[in-house]
Amino acid sequence: MLKVIFPILSFLLLEASKTESENGVIINSVKLKYNPADAGGIKEGSNITLTCSVDILTPSGQSPQISYLFYKGQTQDVLLKIVTIQAQESQYLIQSARPSHSGYYSCEVAAGSQREESASTFITVTGNLQTPVLTVHPIEVILGDLTELCCTSEEIPPLTFIFYTYKNGLNPVRLHENSSKNKTVTHQLRVTTDTEKNYSCTIEVPAARSVSKHSEVVQLSVQNPFSDPMFEIEPSNEIFEGDKLTIKCRVTHLLPHVKPQLIIMKDTTPISTGNTSSVVFSKTANATDTGKYGCMARWNSVSQAIRRQVTVAVPVSIPTLMSTPIGGNVVEDGSLDLSCAVLGGSYPITYKFYQDTSEIPLHQITLNATTAVHHIVSVKNGHSGKYSCEVSNSANQITRTKKSQYVTIIVRVPVSKPLIYPLLNSTKVKLGETVTLHCVTSTGTLPITYTLYRNQSSLQSATTMQAIPAGFNITVDSVEHSGVYSCKAENQISSEHSNGLSFRILRGGFLWWIYIIIVVISLMIIGLAILIAQHCKQWCKNNEGINQEDESSKPSQRGPLQHNQGSLKKSMEVIYSKIGNITHPKLNQPDSDMLIEQQEADSDRNHEGDYTNIMSYQGNVTEDDSESDCEADYTNVTSKRKAASADSDTSSDETNHVLYTQLDLAALQNNSTPQPQGPTIYASIALDKLR
Repeated sequence: MLKVIFPILSFLLLEASKTESENGVIINSVKLKYNPADAGGIKEGSNITLTCSVDILTPSGQSPQISYLFYKGQTQDVLLKIVTIQAQESQYLIQSARPSHSGYYSCEVAAGSQREESASTFITVTGNLQTPVLTVHPIEVILGDLTELCCTSEEIPPLTFIFYTYKNGLNPVRLHENSSKNKTVTHQLRVTTDTEKNYSCTIEVPAARSVSKHSEVVQLSVQNPFSDPMFEIEPSNEIFEGDKLTIKCRVTHLLPHVKPQLIIMKDTTPISTGNTSSVVFSKTANATDTGKYGCMARWNSVSQAIRRQVTVAVPVSIPTLMSTPIGGNVVEDGSLDLSCAVLGGSYPITYKFYQDTSEIPLHQITLNATTAVHHIVSVKNGHSGKYSCEVSNSANQITRTKKSQYVTIIVRVPVSKPLIYPLLNSTKVKLGETVTLHCVTSTGTLPITYTLYRNQSSLQSATTMQAIPAGFNITVDSVEHSGVYSCKAENQISSEHSNGLSFRILRGGFLWWIYIIIVVISLMIIGLAILIAQHCKQWCKNNEGINQEDESSKPSQRGPLQHNQGSLKKSMEVIYSKIGNITHPKLNQPDSDMLIEQQEADSDRNHEGDYTNIMSYQGNVTEDDSESDCEADYTNVTSKRKAASADSDTSSDETNHVLYTQLDLAALQNNSTPQPQGPTIYASIALDKLR
């Protein structure tokens, strides 16, 4: 009311002042004093008198009307009193002063058209401010409604009102501040889920720099208009592309008149709304549906929301398995890389590598990548086989798995150094003999081609499709065939040569030539014997008388045969004849080992002398038949071996290697068996007498 009256009065006074001014009124000065004087502050409860005086000049014989206006505040914030009198001073009484009366005071004088303001005077009143009172209306409120906080004080304005709230019921936190010229200040508050429940207020006198105590704490009673929203996602927060995505948002009403608005939103964009207790959104999910979904319930200014991340996973595509080197052919001890790649799929992706039909993976790894590599540092033969890979990714507790095609890996093994050996594991052969040589390697990928060499010249080749030796038949026809034999093993990867192999030729064929020579010599001896027989016949005729006399007196006895080179002993009736110049095998054998082998091969004929008996005789003859003895004889030729002794009838010239043959023309007599009549011719040929 004063706010309306004071301006009107001020206007009227101004108008009156104009009138007086027109009559010659002049205001020289205006002063404001107070009593009691402020010496360390006026005590609370004291009376304070403010006196406003004016120095004014008026026309002679006139008493003008003077208006006095008392103000509080440095900027005349509060008009305390207006008085219009003719006196040149006026007073304003403050009874039972309080600390809130502290502050700046001033007065203003108006007379006629003249106005003048005094200087401001500060008055301090010591004591305690009155505790304000806080009220809340309504004290029971629904979320989203407004409530009013009202703070009242009996202190003198202007005052500063401060509202406080209590975080978690502990220390007060300044909520709102308002300076007012009134004794009561209100603050409106909209209640939300974040609104605190406890409040208080204080007042402050700006001029006195003093603050009152906190009012009593007032607690709000807040009700929810609806329950917290419930958010359901099916099948779950993580699903696969192509699955059906269903989102439900619903609340339970607490108050009958409350009908909240339900909103389903993706990120910040609403995708479904409704004013019912439940809203449903459904669609076939794809990768672009991945995002943050929310369920919001709104009523008036109250809103509650719950948010949840939804991930739409992309199932992995069918993987492709590739090998490096390309083609699947790997050399043993080389490296092998198996790469399993997919065109797409949500991360992370699990990769598994398998060999053949094994259910245990060779390698497993989970990556945020579309390719995984299994590296085998050193490939062995056992790594040959069929390989595949398997990829999988998951959404919630569901796993999608895809399998690749098979890739065949063939480990090519280089051939090892081959071994060459004869079938009977003996390098001793005879001329004319056929020998089987085997060539084999312990390792190597089939097929393997074996080539036989003699003195680095290839002879034969054979290819095997199995891990078996290759056989080569060699006929040793001459000494030249005893060269160095070797073989080469070769497959698609490498080739290796074996060591050399040489034959030891047993000269068994040379013995046959010796036998042939013996037969030829025997025939020559037979021919010679025939000639000797003819000569003997002539000789017998010449010595017939003597022979008959000797034979009639006693049987003919012959002593041991004697050796004499190139001579004829007629007294012993022994004829020596030089048959030929024969070289003993010992003198022609370049290798002593070969001679030993020859002797071992002929161990069944280990005798020291070969000889031939040439015997010419007739059945029963008489002394009178001496002539016919030479004519009717026939020859028996036998060849046998006989151990030589000191009395052997064969001798050789070691210097010239000449073999001599002794012919005994005397008759052989034996006491136990009847002896044929007539001369007996012996031929002894010692072929191995030479040592």
